[in-house]
Amino acid sequence: MKKLLVIVLALVMLFSFAACDKTTQPDATENDSTESEVTKAPAEKEEPVELKWYVIGSQEQPDQDMVEEKINEYTLEKLNCTVDIIFIDYGDYPDVVGTNLATGEAIDLCFTSSWTGAAGYRVNAPIGNFVELNDYLAPGGALAETMEIIGADFMNATQINGKNYAVPCNKEQAHNWGFLFRKDIVEELSLDIDSVKTVEDLEPILAAVKEAYPDMIPLVTATGEAPYRLLDWNTFISDSIPGALYPDNRDNVVVNQFEMPETIEHFKTMKRFYDLGYIRADADTYTAWKSDLESGLGFCVSQSMKPGKDVEFSQGLDYEFIQVDCTEPVMSNREADGSMMAIPIGSKHPDKAAELMNLANTDKYFNNLLNFGIEDYHFTKVSDNVIELSEDNTGWRPNITWVFPNQFMNYTMSSEDPDKFVNFIAYNQSSLPLNNLGFVYDGSDMENITSALQAITDQYTTRLFCGAVDDVDALVAEMNEKMYTAGLQDLLDDIQAQYDAWLEAK
Repeated sequence: MKKLLVIVLALVMLFSFAACDKTTQPDATENDSTESEVTKAPAEKEEPVELKWYVIGSQEQPDQDMVEEKINEYTLEKLNCTVDIIFIDYGDYPDVVGTNLATGEAIDLCFTSSWTGAAGYRVNAPIGNFVELNDYLAPGGALAETMEIIGADFMNATQINGKNYAVPCNKEQAHNWGFLFRKDIVEELSLDIDSVKTVEDLEPILAAVKEAYPDMIPLVTATGEAPYRLLDWNTFISDSIPGALYPDNRDNVVVNQFEMPETIEHFKTMKRFYDLGYIRADADTYTAWKSDLESGLGFCVSQSMKPGKDVEFSQGLDYEFIQVDCTEPVMSNREADGSMMAIPIGSKHPDKAAELMNLANTDKYFNNLLNFGIEDYHFTKVSDNVIELSEDNTGWRPNITWVFPNQFMNYTMSSEDPDKFVNFIAYNQSSLPLNNLGFVYDGSDMENITSALQAITDQYTTRLFCGAVDDVDALVAEMNEKMYTAGLQDLLDDIQAQYDAWLEAK
């Protein structure tokens, strides 16, 4: 018993000493950690990565190297990356980027939309060509700030099966269509452009311009830029794939818009204009439509409208344009996926690409550097938020503020209405919400059919849109026969079934 008591007392003293010692000495684990922090070499900074950003609607700018150097100074500081911006013309963009997406090209960011054909959002997202963004958009994610700016309602309008694959540009949330006319010629020839409400109404105006200026192109038309859009079909997948509603909420019947009477009549009007020489002879293959306007060769062009579109379009050009709105403003899914930025699945740096997208949406300096170039060289500030473009240094004029994200951060021009963005809000509020606003068609089971239909419409519509055809009725019949053989009716039925179910649940 004495021996046992001695042992117990010894153990008590040992544990007491250990406990007392622990209050002044770190344990082995803590000591190792402290030593490693003190003695280890400083961590090397990660090598910066280069991101490739594909952008629609412009060509490489003369001052591209200068501006990209400034951009990269900023992105190196903010994100430890550099950016190579690759501008591609409207007409070339669908084929170039569509091919790159299909082959898994290492693109980090790219423009996509409902109207860019093979590079389109609802063509590529369902088949896995874009990175899912939900985690980035969630609180704490790389795009969380962007999510707050754009808002859940607008962002959710682009979801496919509850997943986001691109971020819409924060801009006007409605659209209508009309024409832009060269102001000097309108005034010189006393043209009654206010009477224009349809493509057919253009005929006497185009005739007058052709007579006065035989070498001009009265109606600028090209691949990817044609007055067909004034029909404003409310499409479910893209402008180039059948499946649409009328844009006035008259019913909820999904139709093949390419065989409807309004469309065929429009094609016949374009053929007449083409035969009369009002349209370029090579319009079915030509893509650089904007060059015709910049050079002064073109008189008018159809465009998507908004408050102040004419002033915005005229920026940096030698000619001033004025706008005439033809259709009523509507709020559709086109606004959500009419201008978007996505991260292609082939990106080697998707996390960094998401950070870059967030910077463009949230950083005023960076956003305006993308849009307007270098302060005191490409533009000067008139006041804190108003600028004037330099007349001497015009080497950075992409003029695509609706492509580079978040137009609400843009500087306004001294020539623009200072209430431009207030007018955007009023414009949105005056628009007609379309019946299918918020409905997202899931075409994952129809991929083979939609791919086949895309190939067919690419073959025919470029000619029909510009009027470069011998017989409209025969060519439309031929196109539709091929589309129905490729499974068009199955696609229309699937869209209608999903849409009906959504309407019922709504």
